[in-house]
Amino acid sequence: MERSPIGEFIRSSRVVFPIVESIHLIGLALFVGTLLLLDMGLLGFGMRRQPVHQLAVALGPWTWSGFALLMLTGPIMFTGQAAKWHDNPVFWIKMLLLIIAIVFQLSVRRKIACENPLLRPAPAKWIGAISLLLWISTGLLSKMMEFV
Repeated sequence: MERSPIGEFIRSSRVVFPIVESIHLIGLALFVGTLLLLDMGLLGFGMRRQPVHQLAVALGPWTWSGFALLMLTGPIMFTGQAAKWHDNPVFWIKMLLLIIAIVFQLSVRRKIACENPLLRPAPAKWIGAISLLLWISTGLLSKMMEFV
């Protein structure tokens, strides 16, 4: 992958990788920022005037726009440094956790938090806490990759 035309282009340009990384960070801010608002609502903190499922509907386009940016730019960044990340065990743990977080987001959390206006407090708190744990752990692993 690293020796593909895209990988070569990313590595040979001084501006492409920083631009792609900046777009990735914008996607991260949109995605994680909106999920943080929703998860804090599930935990019972903030946004108490509006039910979480209504907030989820209102923030949905922003959340999924951020997710799309992340899914588009992440593989591009990987392509530029594929050999470096391929041999990094933290990268593979992050990828596994990312898959678990996405599956949780698309199944349990989305179904219950976004589509169920009558969610009881205890399950809501568990869903919010697990979601936060998964996404924060994924983010921390992303930073740890640089040091391994």
